[in-house]
Amino acid sequence: MRNRITGLLCVLAAAALTVSCGRPSSLDPIDNSAAYAKFNAMSGQSRHDELVDEAKKEGSVIVYTTSDAVSTTIAPAFEKKYGITVSVYRATTETLRQRILQEADAGRPLNDVVETSDIEMAILNQKHLLGSYHPDVPGVDARAKLPFMTGAYFIATLPVHNSRLVKEAGAPTSLADLADPRWKGKLALEQNDDNWYLSVYRYFHDHGTSDADFTAMMKKIAANARPVNGHLTSHDLLKSGEYSVFVTDFLHYVTGQDPGAVDYKPAVGPVNLQVLGAVPMVGAKHPAAATLWSDFYLSDAQPLLNNVSGIPTNPSAIPGYHAPLAKDDEVVEDWRTLLKSGPAWSAAYANLLAGKGPVLPKGAS
Repeated sequence: MRNRITGLLCVLAAAALTVSCGRPSSLDPIDNSAAYAKFNAMSGQSRHDELVDEAKKEGSVIVYTTSDAVSTTIAPAFEKKYGITVSVYRATTETLRQRILQEADAGRPLNDVVETSDIEMAILNQKHLLGSYHPDVPGVDARAKLPFMTGAYFIATLPVHNSRLVKEAGAPTSLADLADPRWKGKLALEQNDDNWYLSVYRYFHDHGTSDADFTAMMKKIAANARPVNGHLTSHDLLKSGEYSVFVTDFLHYVTGQDPGAVDYKPAVGPVNLQVLGAVPMVGAKHPAAATLWSDFYLSDAQPLLNNVSGIPTNPSAIPGYHAPLAKDDEVVEDWRTLLKSGPAWSAAYANLLAGKGPVLPKGAS
């Protein structure tokens, strides 16, 4: 897999050099809309068989992803089942978006399929870079079905506590509990989680909390917390006892890596659910393989994604599956507002962490 990733990066670097001298013929747009229309019109075993036949003729698929699980787990399983070579480029959400947009400016993206978050997909969709994809996979959670993607898993963000430092009897049972002065210096907030902040606001607003009361609560929580950067590093610091509660931790770090060292029970809501999934690209060189991969993500890959990447959106594909959270406390993040006024929410959240105002965008309600 490392060799395939390295090879892909070399191809991308060569393409970037060629672009400076004019658009190369290898980046000329590809019209595969007819292929996508054909696959979308099919269903059941006939769709799967057709996709497998066509994908094997194509021979390979290039996946851009934000998830480590793709290269370590999903790609090997896909290759083993179908004998189709998978090349993976893994990067942060921002880096991934920038690469795709740069390649599109040069002629067309070089990947066949992209795996990333709802808001990043919304941006790519706004640029008309996502292919037409209508999965024929039963059992997918309706909350994961967005206008431009069908999510394969949710990343759940919620308070997680160090089990050694916070005993069961003293564990917070609500977000408001963390405003208590007893948590002074014992909390951490990830400084880039404005998406979580928006979901928390929406939840309390929809449950009758005034903006003044919400602001007062969040200011007290922020005053008790230190800003941290990077979920995985911050989770490790939580385990080590650097702080007692990581207010915006990821659930799959707890359930997938180190149960017992940290705990999220009793679950403190609201829990932000970020939707992530795989979507074929407009102009993909390998449209059948891209569609097959996206179907695989919603079916065979679900047990592999469970806990490792997040909460699977198709639990029917996992025998004996038990949901880790109560849906009453879950809020699917508001990608529409993030797309429209994300910078305003980022600024408001930054103000909250810095102890200055305003901590809500103008007209937030």
